[in-house]
Amino acid sequence: MPFVEPILLWGALAVIIPVIIHFWHQKQGKPLPWAATQWLLEKQQQQSRGFRLDNVLLLIIRCLLLILLAVLLAQPLLNWLTKPPAVQKIHLVQPSSSVADNFKFELTEALKKGERVIWADDRLTKLDDKPYPFQNQARLDPLRLQTAINQVDAQHNVLHLYISPTEALADVPAITVPTHFQLHTLIDSTNQPRAYLSLKDNRKLFINKGGKLTSSSALDPSLKFQSEPVHSGPIRTLVQYKNEQERKTVTAALTALADVYGIEWVIDEKPTSNQAYTWQLTDHLPAKPSPQTLSIVSGNLQHTSLPNVIYTNDVLTPQTSERVETGQLPEWLGEQLLRYYGLKINSQPLGQQAIKSLFIPSTKPTRVQHASLQHALLLLFIVLVVVERWLALTKNA
Repeated sequence: MPFVEPILLWGALAVIIPVIIHFWHQKQGKPLPWAATQWLLEKQQQQSRGFRLDNVLLLIIRCLLLILLAVLLAQPLLNWLTKPPAVQKIHLVQPSSSVADNFKFELTEALKKGERVIWADDRLTKLDDKPYPFQNQARLDPLRLQTAINQVDAQHNVLHLYISPTEALADVPAITVPTHFQLHTLIDSTNQPRAYLSLKDNRKLFINKGGKLTSSSALDPSLKFQSEPVHSGPIRTLVQYKNEQERKTVTAALTALADVYGIEWVIDEKPTSNQAYTWQLTDHLPAKPSPQTLSIVSGNLQHTSLPNVIYTNDVLTPQTSERVETGQLPEWLGEQLLRYYGLKINSQPLGQQAIKSLFIPSTKPTRVQHASLQHALLLLFIVLVVVERWLALTKNA
């Protein structure tokens, strides 16, 4: 019988404690007042030697209590009563266009075989012919990846994980995966074609070889870029704040980005019906935010786990935000935009050996408890406690 916490079964060794107490209790003599003691013969007054087992039933019940308590804490599973499910392959893919393109053949073959192919996001979205709304986001969140792995019922299946070796994985000590697990990673994310933006006057916005954001009329010929820009033309942005000063501060930061890099903005202060926005900067997130819009919400403590929503608890004014006071707001906003479009390149991707050592297979069984078994053992434990107390009080032992 398997257990969720088998190490706690060592607690059953505590059964030796009531046995030792029992013999120690029997070893100590109990004086009984008796007036006729002086008439006893000396040979009849000899002390009996050896250990005697008195109150055997009480001793057995106390030992059973300790053994049963250890079994309860170890949480037994009755997997032999259930039929094992059929082994299937589950393909979990990082929401990244470069990862999906690199393993396009493997994922297409898996779909043809009817295997489960899903994105590693909060909803475990199925991968199909429809374009993924965040496929340009190459950023990998280790915590979100671990959540997606935990949500996939892969204990009795084979999990295939497709990711890029980004530096973000170094932020966590380990990622737990099922026992049957296969890892597929890009060889080197720096060798993948880089994304870029097409701006006005036929200028290009990209990350150069030195890792700096560059706006130029031509792409760097020494680097490999994607065949098409991830975005062309002006970036339609919704700047909507209740605080007028905060709205002016954010608008000024966007103007600074436009002056330095030539980014063209089309800014609306109120949402227009049937208008899709690339970027939304606000202090109150709509009830149903658009999955195609990057939203930055300020002064909001109630976070939702959406991959296209970024939160900052600061109110973006010089009086309330250190980022604004020190002039770092344009740089920070530009950083979020680069990550959203996938322009940000990891200069030092993790090696294959470091990636493989990060994922640790878990041999712990699935925590599917059989309530009837647990309740029966708990009821038996309570009954034994009641019987033990009744015998102890009755026999004064």
